[in-house]
Amino acid sequence: MLKSKIIDEIIQRERKRPTFSHHHLNSYITNLPIEDSNKELKDILKYFQSAKVYLPLFQEKEFKHGLSIEVKAELTDEYDLLHGIHYRESLFHNHDFFEMMFVYSGTCSNYIGDIKMQLKEGDLLLYNLQTVHKLIIDDPDAVIFNILVGKEIFNQSFMELFSTDDPLFQFYIHSLYNIPDDQYIQFHLQDEDASLQILYDLIKEFVYKEELYTRIMQMDFQNLLVHLARIRLKTRAINSTKDKNTMDINEVLQYIHDHYKDITLQSLSDHYSYTTRSMIRFLKKYTHMIFSDILKEYKMIIACNYLKNTDMNIDAIAYETGFKERGYFDKVFKQVYKITPHEYRKQYSQ
Repeated sequence: MLKSKIIDEIIQRERKRPTFSHHHLNSYITNLPIEDSNKELKDILKYFQSAKVYLPLFQEKEFKHGLSIEVKAELTDEYDLLHGIHYRESLFHNHDFFEMMFVYSGTCSNYIGDIKMQLKEGDLLLYNLQTVHKLIIDDPDAVIFNILVGKEIFNQSFMELFSTDDPLFQFYIHSLYNIPDDQYIQFHLQDEDASLQILYDLIKEFVYKEELYTRIMQMDFQNLLVHLARIRLKTRAINSTKDKNTMDINEVLQYIHDHYKDITLQSLSDHYSYTTRSMIRFLKKYTHMIFSDILKEYKMIIACNYLKNTDMNIDAIAYETGFKERGYFDKVFKQVYKITPHEYRKQYSQ
């Protein structure tokens, strides 16, 4: 993976004098035995054992510098090596803010719930806001960056991206925004991915804090989302066409969007000469979603466009997007976007 000279310099400095990689000694366990006198750590050992018992973290306490985006680093520093520490394990936790975890070098283990994942250099994870997870570092060369994003910036960045007229792009942006509960999205960044340099720029801005750095970090984060959505779009198209299928998943998604008013699973299957069972498997394999959820996603995207770009009343928008009852439309919309259609229009209409 393409390395950055600036990021390497930041890491070297962090190993000598930790700043944004510094954590309270009793917030993790190491390969060293726990002293009997360390009651503070013993009191929280339950949070290390199972995802069923976890510690909730909150934005107002974790964002210590008044910023909407923060960067944390996980690495083995000189203090660790001096004291024989070569293993660090965080407690199971979740939080009410957005997290993106990137493996810059080495390897690490990550638990999503009770499921263990082995991550390597170039891997990037996007967590759902409430996903219970923990990190284990047993590789002294491992360097992991965590990008923490406050709810306000998280929502604002995505809502601004929904303004595009490209339904496929909106669908993939929507999938990044609306990760199902207790799940995640994984990418493996390659040297040619523009997202890699954007990520490095975001980290650099946080560390050096030059003029207007907070605004630049917000723009970098939004730009990063765009490139991740593009990777997702391209990857699924390539995988669907080469994996013994003649269909391009993006072509199928475009067809669903174009016929959202009257399309059914049966009519979609007939159009592509598939059985409904085969179409269900195809959609599930390449979108991890069922047909009804895909259709709902598109209806929500179309509803957003009406709310932002027209004066149509919300009852009419609900009907136009296939909802017979305004109350149910409001409920689904709020589940997806965390605000009501009326609030969305007020905040984002032109």
